[in-house]
Amino acid sequence: MNAVLQNPMQAPSTDGWPDDALPLVAELEPSAPFPMDALPSVLADYAKVIQRCTQAPDALVGNSLLAAASLAVQPHANVVLPHGASVPTSLYIVSVAESGERKSAVDRLALYAHATFEKVKSDEAREALEQFARLDKKAKETETMPREAVFLASDPTVEGLCKLLSAGMPSIGVFSAEGGRFLGGHGMTDEAALRTAAGLSLFWDGAAVDRVRAGDGATKLYGRRVALHLMAQPKATFQWLSNPVLKDQGLFSRCLVGYPQSTAGTRMFRNEKADETPAAAAYVKRMTELLSGKWPINEFHELQPMHMGIGGGARSLWIETHDQIEKAIAGDLRSVRGLASKAAEHMARIAGVFTLIDNPSSSGVSEQAMQQAAVLLEFYLGEALRLSGVQPQHEKADQASVLWGWLAQRGGKHVTLPELARFGPARLRKAETMRSVMDVLTDHYMVRKVPDGAVEFEGKARREAWEVRL
Repeated sequence: MNAVLQNPMQAPSTDGWPDDALPLVAELEPSAPFPMDALPSVLADYAKVIQRCTQAPDALVGNSLLAAASLAVQPHANVVLPHGASVPTSLYIVSVAESGERKSAVDRLALYAHATFEKVKSDEAREALEQFARLDKKAKETETMPREAVFLASDPTVEGLCKLLSAGMPSIGVFSAEGGRFLGGHGMTDEAALRTAAGLSLFWDGAAVDRVRAGDGATKLYGRRVALHLMAQPKATFQWLSNPVLKDQGLFSRCLVGYPQSTAGTRMFRNEKADETPAAAAYVKRMTELLSGKWPINEFHELQPMHMGIGGGARSLWIETHDQIEKAIAGDLRSVRGLASKAAEHMARIAGVFTLIDNPSSSGVSEQAMQQAAVLLEFYLGEALRLSGVQPQHEKADQASVLWGWLAQRGGKHVTLPELARFGPARLRKAETMRSVMDVLTDHYMVRKVPDGAVEFEGKARREAWEVRL
C-alpha cells in the first residue's frame, strides 16, 4: 500500500485529463480489532469497562493498559530468552489517534494506581528532604541526600531522563496523552533526535547508559528501566516514524504502534463511571501490589530484577513463532523487517508482563501468557504492515497538500516555477522542492507540464510551467 497513489492506466477525459484526480494520501485499510480477550483477565475486564464508558478506540484502551502493566512489572523481572539473553519486561508503545478521541480520559484511568504511587513517594521524598534540611552541616556529611520521586515523565530529553534515573527512582515511565509534545519537543530537534533515540534504545535493551555532566565527568547508569507510551495525532506520529535518521538508528523497531478506527460520531451518552466498577478495583489492586512491592535494589540503587525463564510449552511456542517470523522477513514481512527482527523478543517481553500480572510471585513465563502474547504480536505486526506504506512518503504528500491548497486559493490556469519559488507557500520556496512537489501533483493528475516557453511570467516565457486542474 502506498501513501502516494499512482494510476497511469486511468482513462483520460475529453480534455486530456483523467476523469478524476487521485487522492494525495491513500485511505488506510480498516484496522483489525484490538484483541482484548488476549489480555490477562484483570486487564481485559477493565479494558472492556473503559471502552464501554469512554467509548474510546479499542487499541487506545488496550495499549494504555498494556503499557501501564509493563511499567508496574519492569522493576521486578527480566525474561531469559531461549538462546540465553536476559531482556527487560519494558515495552515502548505508540498510540495514534486524532484530537478528541479521549486519550486523556483513558490515560487517567489506566494510570490511576501509578499516579497515586508517585504521589505517595513524592510526599515521602518531600518529608525526607525537609528532615535532611534541618540537619546540621556535620550530620549532613554522613547522611545521603534524599532521592527525587518522579515516576511518570511526559516530555523528557534523554539528558533529563538520565538525571531522573540517577537522582531518583531507578524505574520510570515516559507516558503522555499529548505525545506530540515529546515527538516535536526539544529532545527530538534535528541535533538532539539521534541522541534521544539512542538513549531510549539503550534503556529498552536494558544496557548501561552513559551520563555525561559538564564539570563532573561521565558515569554509567546500570540497572535502570524505562517504559514508554505516547499517544499522538497521526501527522506528528507519521512525521516522526518517517524520519530516516531515527529509522536507521533502530528505535522504531522497539516500538509497538496501534492506529485504531475513530469512534467519533458514535459516542452517545452513557451514565457510567469506569473507575467505580469492580473491574477497576481489581485492576488498581493488582497494579498497586506490583508498584508498592519491594523492588530488588542493591546498595548502588541499581535494579536487580529476577530472571524469568521460558520453559515447556511456552518455550516451544516461542521457538516456533521465532522461526516463522524469520522465514517471513524475506517475504511478507519485508517492509517491516526492523520490527520483525525483534518480534520474538517483543512477544517474550509481553508474555513476561502477562505472567506477573496473573501471578506476581511466578518465577517463569507461563504457556498461557505466551499464547496471549502471540495474539498481541500478530496484531502489532498487522498494524505495522498496514501503516508501512503511509510513513515513507507522508512528508511529501503533506507538502503536496499545502501547495495544492495554495494553488486552489490563487486560481489561474497556469503557474510557472519562478512564481512558485517567489510567492508559493513559504516552507516550499526552493526550486528543487517545488519541482519535487509538483511532480507529486502531476502523478495525481492535479497539474500537468506544458511545453517550454508556453507560459509567460513577468513578461518572459518560462521554461518550466504547469497547467492547473481546478
